[in-house]
Amino acid sequence: MNKKMKKVSLYIMALLSTALASCNQDFETIFVPQTNPQESLLQTSDVSVNNNTPATINLADYISEDGIVKAIPIGLASVKEGAMPANSFLKAEVEFSKDADFANSIILDANSLDGEDQISVSASALQEAYFSEITRNPATTDLYIRTMLYTVTDGTSEACVGKPGENYYCQSTVKFTPLNKVQISPAYYVIGAGAGWTTEGARSQQFNHSGADVYEDPIFTIIVDSGGDDCWFAIGDDAALEAIDGGDWTKLFGTKGASEDLSGTMDYRYNLGGDHSFHVTGAKKLKITLNMMEYSYTIEPINIADAYYLVGGPEDWAGSAASKSQKFSHSSASVADDPIFTYVLEGTGGDIWFAIGDDEACDAITNDGDWSKLFGTTSGNGENGLSGSLSRRTSLSDDGSFKVDGTAKFIRIQINMSEMTYTITPLNFAEYIYEAGVNNNWGADAQPLYCPDGNGTYTGFFYAQDADWSDGKGAFKFTGAFNSWDEGNYGTGTINDDGLSGTLIDDGGSGNVLAEPGFYKADVNLADMTYQLTPITGIGLIGPAQAGGWDTDTDLTYNPETRAFEGTIELAADEFKFRANDGWDINWGGTFDDLTQDGPNLKIEKAGKYFIQFFPLCETKSYAVVTPVE
Repeated sequence: MNKKMKKVSLYIMALLSTALASCNQDFETIFVPQTNPQESLLQTSDVSVNNNTPATINLADYISEDGIVKAIPIGLASVKEGAMPANSFLKAEVEFSKDADFANSIILDANSLDGEDQISVSASALQEAYFSEITRNPATTDLYIRTMLYTVTDGTSEACVGKPGENYYCQSTVKFTPLNKVQISPAYYVIGAGAGWTTEGARSQQFNHSGADVYEDPIFTIIVDSGGDDCWFAIGDDAALEAIDGGDWTKLFGTKGASEDLSGTMDYRYNLGGDHSFHVTGAKKLKITLNMMEYSYTIEPINIADAYYLVGGPEDWAGSAASKSQKFSHSSASVADDPIFTYVLEGTGGDIWFAIGDDEACDAITNDGDWSKLFGTTSGNGENGLSGSLSRRTSLSDDGSFKVDGTAKFIRIQINMSEMTYTITPLNFAEYIYEAGVNNNWGADAQPLYCPDGNGTYTGFFYAQDADWSDGKGAFKFTGAFNSWDEGNYGTGTINDDGLSGTLIDDGGSGNVLAEPGFYKADVNLADMTYQLTPITGIGLIGPAQAGGWDTDTDLTYNPETRAFEGTIELAADEFKFRANDGWDINWGGTFDDLTQDGPNLKIEKAGKYFIQFFPLCETKSYAVVTPVE
């Protein structure tokens, strides 16, 4: 027997007198193990079945709203006169599958053929079995059908006509549309947990969804605050919340298993006969995933706080815990999706001691004088090294305070609160880093970013160019040295929803930073490993040397071959500046061979037509070439 096969037995006596006769009888569906009966004395050559299965089966045509159920015709059976064994009659089973090889199928008992030749199956039985055992998806699909025949002797003894598993009748492929029994709502909510058991609170805890058709994508996810160590919640849609406002709590979903189960299936409370709420203990947050096609759920407890702080270091220990002024940075992603937090210390020239705390630990210090909830290194007090694991002091044999060498100009501290690990990196930043991407043959042509004060914050300008493989996005990375990947290979860690900012990873295996093709100002912070892109929609000349004066720009055009903004412009003997986006936030002045942000006005000495090329690279490297046109 195929272990994926389900047999559905419906004993329907005297169901039909014609192929499409109707009735209002309820059919009970019973699942029983399939057996392989012996071979019948009736020969296959003595039986014929005329296939009359319709090419299209839409169950809405067979099951009415008022409960009238029509039978679905399969075939007309006939037996050669005198061939039927004594005291016997025919019985039919009909097998259905979405797979041509019937790897996952259901078997329905057809109507009794004792005195009847039309083989039929109950439409309601097919709906129930298809929904329960094949799929809840109501979409129209190909359905493969085949029929097995048996002889029933003396009312009980069954034998297969032909060899079991080999001889089939009425093999068909039809277009099948089930009833839409799966009702997937467009929105679901968590009621309880951190927002409490009110509908207002529930609406603040709405599951996320892709926006696709919910039957094509039935997955809903959310991350919620637990509200404490003992978290109870239920799940509902808009109809459930509206019912609660009327005093009816039975339309919420609860678990079909134990309340503490972190995965399983769920159903409406009115089917479960009680609340059956979900229960999770000892978690700060919960990541909940629903598959509403299967009515299944998974719950992932998350013990990651929203914020972490350096306690001690260059500041007073108790004071820094109270002020929470030394906060680790974090991307805009959920802490469940991005558990990495970063803090950068400025070197002091000597040893720096510190611990790490969340709000719970800092408040315990300030309010109760309790220092035990801080996080320390598991390697022992001052023995942290540059990487290792961390835990709360309550689990350590000593304080586990961190000690770092403060002779570096900066020290970056990164913690992974999912893995409970840390990395400490001394930083002495170079003056320049470089963009390397499709636009400059991955760094073969210099595209520098400049750091003026050694603190790891770099700024530069470049064009993000796409390629055939980049799915329409500009692709690039940053390197620590010109045309070299050996001194820093900074790729994407996370990309924020705006598509213009994110975190970086120094790893050759990291992905490219991706952005819409275009020209950008890039601010890169290698201290906390973040980046921010500002789109440059245009660069032009402003000032009385050009026709628009100080009111209207004359725009230049970006040339990706020369990587310059270019234009041929009639200029007066007067002053002008370059600026971006028709505003003054980004502007350049100074001298033509050294253009800087907010630099002095430039001057054209002689009126005439000029070909202008402006190369906005970075501070100390930006320049312009102004050539008279004869």
